[in-house]
Amino acid sequence: MIKVEVKQNEQGMIIGYKVSGHAGYAEEGEDIICSAISALTQAPLMGLERHLKLKPVYTVDQKTGILEVALNSAPNDLTEAILRTMLLGVASIANQCPKYVRIKNIGGESNV
Repeated sequence: MIKVEVKQNEQGMIIGYKVSGHAGYAEEGEDIICSAISALTQAPLMGLERHLKLKPVYTVDQKTGILEVALNSAPNDLTEAILRTMLLGVASIANQCPKYVRIKNIGGESNV
């Protein structure tokens, strides 16, 4: 199962996220759920770096399936738009495939 932990500040703005595990929907390299979650959770990192010119702190471990991203500056409307869009996409997959993807909100509000 893929677990996505979304970290929020007291105002409910996303300040980071952690993705861990493998869906187990199909064999490695054929798993469309893993591929979709990977694309949805890697794209915001590129947007934060390339579009907003931010330098979020992140770690990637492909062997264990862990991606962890944290803003290193205060969230704002632009970071929130990028990260909330990611969360909407992940939530859509989690709603369609609940036995393969789980979302856990840490801190703040739990509105998707």
